[in-house]
Amino acid sequence: FPEAREYTQSAYGDQTIRTTLGPVIQQNAVRAIQRAGLRKAQVALVAMRPNGEVVAMVGGKSYRQSAFNRATQARRQPGSTFKLFVYLAALRRGLSPESTIMDAPVTVGDWSPKNSGEIYRGEITLRHAFAWSSNVAAVRLSERVGRSNVIQAARDLGITSELKSNPSLALGTSGVSLIELTAAYAAIANGTYPVKPRGLPEDEEEGWFSSFMNSPNRLGRRIQPMMLDMLWQAANVGTGRAAALTTDTFGKTGTSQDNRDALFIGFSGDLVTGVWIGNDDNSPLRGVQGGGLPARIWRDFMAASVKGAEPARRATQAPQQEPLPPPTPTEPVPTRITIPVEGTGYEISVDAIENSIGVVARQRPGEERPGPREIPIIDIPPPTPRDESGVEPDDGE
Repeated sequence: FPEAREYTQSAYGDQTIRTTLGPVIQQNAVRAIQRAGLRKAQVALVAMRPNGEVVAMVGGKSYRQSAFNRATQARRQPGSTFKLFVYLAALRRGLSPESTIMDAPVTVGDWSPKNSGEIYRGEITLRHAFAWSSNVAAVRLSERVGRSNVIQAARDLGITSELKSNPSLALGTSGVSLIELTAAYAAIANGTYPVKPRGLPEDEEEGWFSSFMNSPNRLGRRIQPMMLDMLWQAANVGTGRAAALTTDTFGKTGTSQDNRDALFIGFSGDLVTGVWIGNDDNSPLRGVQGGGLPARIWRDFMAASVKGAEPARRATQAPQQEPLPPPTPTEPVPTRITIPVEGTGYEISVDAIENSIGVVARQRPGEERPGPREIPIIDIPPPTPRDESGVEPDDGE
């Protein structure tokens, strides 16, 4: 863990560092990978609680052969797992899983994306498009709601890697790390964002200032159930059904260009897990897609780690959710103003939606919190004397 490395560099001599990893659940991850039959391909797995507490991590098939941690250090294309942010942006614009989109060939500029197997279904719901991972529908939707809003959705959920605003953004063509992508899915499970992954226990006592600075944002009582709806469909009926468990299962498959990366990311119970498979030289995988081997590794690991979970033989029934409030004609998108507080390492964001205003202060990305500094003393002039009547003297016109 990077936190552990920083901790050891600040002290000398023998040290004991307590991490959040669980011995049993870590062993479950190792066993699920060992049984997978990966051949020459590499693999990474990271599992965390919805609050970001990392409980298992595998950075490759063999630490002895390669110490490179593919779960935290590698930046690979997430493929269709990135569609999470496209659909989140769409829900923020007032759409719903029942809204429709054309699943038909489309051209943006000089680029024409294609569906897997070049299968097109015509006009379908967003729920169906997400479950069956339609590429053309995702591109249409991204162009409809605006790529900047898709990028903002990713940033809000904790993606810090560079995202290129081009038409293929919706298909996950910008490299991200597995741990930050898994943390983004944890935000959906937790209902708040962003979720910061951590490998060391949090301080038991947090000061009010630190608590205020790190206060999370809420997805909203309409948006979270709709995201869960679509993630359930993808993991139980759509491309990720090989991952389905007897417990409520939510997730999304991902396969990058030319089958160079294959992923499954999802959650069940109190565990959020991401699995990636690929070659270190970025060469194509043979016969491996996100809904295949990654989904099966995910299923085997989760079945051993989540209480009451077993591989599902058939699609389970969709979880019952509280009725949603009636949708408004257009659900406004937050207008955000971010103001850096110079010299503090923090920034203040103000989100305004109609008559509601939210203010959040957080540490600025890539900046360290400065140490204590001397605050200049400002001389305050004495009050102006008043006459007996209590009126200030007139200085003129």
